Amino acid sequence: MFDFKGLIGALFQKKEQEGVHDLKSATTMMRELPESDILNAQIEIVKALQQLNSNPSIPLKERLRTIPYLDEKARSLQTHLIDIYYGRQIDTGTSPKQVLPTILAFWNDMGEAYRLCLKQASQTSARGHEKQLQLCALRAMRYFGEHIKWAYLRYLEIDPRTWRRLNKLYQHAEQHGFAMTPQQAYPDSEGGTIRHEFLRIQMLSLANPDKLQPEQIELLANWLGEWSHRIDLEDQIRPNRQLFAVNIAGTTSAKRLRRDMVGENWRYWYTEALIQHIKDVHDKLRSGVTPDHFGLPAASAKPANLDLLQELLAWWSRDTPAPVRKTERHASDKKIHVLRGFDAVLHKLGSPDSRINRYPQQQWHVVNESATGIGASYQGLHEDHLRVGEIVGLSDGPANLPSIGIVRRINKRLDGQVNIGIETLTHSPILVELAPAQGGDSRQALYSPENTTAYQSRFLMISERDFAEQQEYRLAAQGKAYRIRLSPAMERATDCSLANFAVLEKLN
Repeated sequence: MFDFKGLIGALFQKKEQEGVHDLKSATTMMRELPESDILNAQIEIVKALQQLNSNPSIPLKERLRTIPYLDEKARSLQTHLIDIYYGRQIDTGTSPKQVLPTILAFWNDMGEAYRLCLKQASQTSARGHEKQLQLCALRAMRYFGEHIKWAYLRYLEIDPRTWRRLNKLYQHAEQHGFAMTPQQAYPDSEGGTIRHEFLRIQMLSLANPDKLQPEQIELLANWLGEWSHRIDLEDQIRPNRQLFAVNIAGTTSAKRLRRDMVGENWRYWYTEALIQHIKDVHDKLRSGVTPDHFGLPAASAKPANLDLLQELLAWWSRDTPAPVRKTERHASDKKIHVLRGFDAVLHKLGSPDSRINRYPQQQWHVVNESATGIGASYQGLHEDHLRVGEIVGLSDGPANLPSIGIVRRINKRLDGQVNIGIETLTHSPILVELAPAQGGDSRQALYSPENTTAYQSRFLMISERDFAEQQEYRLAAQGKAYRIRLSPAMERATDCSLANFAVLEKLN
């Protein structure tokens, strides 16, 4: 028999929703959060966002009240957690490793919360909420942009769903006529437009972040915040002028323009104005103009970052030919033993027979190699903090002395596989002793002899703390000693500098 009583009960006795589902429940939750435990407070806010995002029955009006409220409360907590992650804040009992998952979840879930506001508005009548929805679009774009940047900071492959959400956000803004409307995301932030925020993220993806150090990725994202207004989008293809294109209905980031990239959802842009500005910034910074003149961070004037500006000119200019490999690579299938870090390599070369496992070795799989480097992979199980610019020792066996390489490219796939490109710096490193010419304790460094086959001159690898341009040292190795003067750094790795040197005299 049909249960009429149960049906009536279901209709008239509405079950109260659990968790956060409106502004009132969000306010109650915020009052109950621990003030002193910032990490757990942010974890609860992320859980609340996930509840809201998975609950389609919440009315749009309630969603538009609750999401900004949680955003306002969470922003300062997120800033504090980021400071902990970078070591700018010390929080007893909370480590950078502990805060990272929450930082990442917040970027994604808050962006998704604002995106769902737009999606729900497109499915219902949203009259009277136009300005608020435009703000939702800008905030969603920024949060997804942070999510992408933080993935790049850790060399992670970007999920195609993230690019689809970002591209569709821009498409929505275009269709509703506010892509170029100036907005201020928050009262304490600078104004901007959806289009320029979108281009900032796309240009970051076009800067080869898998070949940059995390500090450079962070700096580049800052630069693009100042530069993206120097680019504009076009909806008609002009291959003889345009350089990049993106499908705003697609699931990928921008790509270099091909002639088959045609259709109503394709957007195109050229970079002449941006390139000219970067040239001007680069030349004036080199001449001594301070970065704040251009609204850029002080770190922009560091030698390594001036080099980065020069690289951007090549990557983003249509006049630069496609890069050609120095030497041809061929497939390989073998294991290598890897020592990570300059200090580990120094220790190995200084104590080749030591049984003390002070610096553990890893085993990587070589998938291709050439005369100047290798491509390798391994299965990543955790955050191992491998970085572009890291010095590595490479050998066929754990007891063998290593050749020296430097990590040039990292890509961590969604399935956990880590792919690495390594340039070989030297196959025959020599451990040397350096003593300051004016006196003081000696320190170890590595000497790479001249390699005529690779057209490589001799150079030194010196710990970053010991390097200074024009510094004079007494260099001793293999029973000989010389007085030398360091040249400007050829390159700065993560923990050492590569530099040529002049021999001033031979010592007895």
